[in-house]
Amino acid sequence: MIGKGHELGKPVTTSQALEILEERKKAGELGYEQQISEAHAQKYATLKSEKASEMVEELLATGISAKTAVKVVDIMPANEAQLKTVLILEGRPVEEDTTKKILEIVNKFRGK
Repeated sequence: MIGKGHELGKPVTTSQALEILEERKKAGELGYEQQISEAHAQKYATLKSEKASEMVEELLATGISAKTAVKVVDIMPANEAQLKTVLILEGRPVEEDTTKKILEIVNKFRGK
């Protein structure tokens, strides 16, 4: 609900959020905010939930934070400029080798 605090928890990708919402939908009707979130997730989920989880794990191995890894999966940057925009979330400089590894992982899951 708007204005309510939220529990600090694990960040999830759009694909994983869609899976969670679909499970909740089976239990009963979704609320307004959940319906909006589900529509958004259906439109913008780039990978299946299992692949998204696998990609997050590979990205975490590069040394970036979970929050940044989730954003990389959701955005699937196509080039170094887009990736650097996402890596601003790290709050620290990311080495060029790490940037190249991340792009390799993204391209692997994109199917290039």
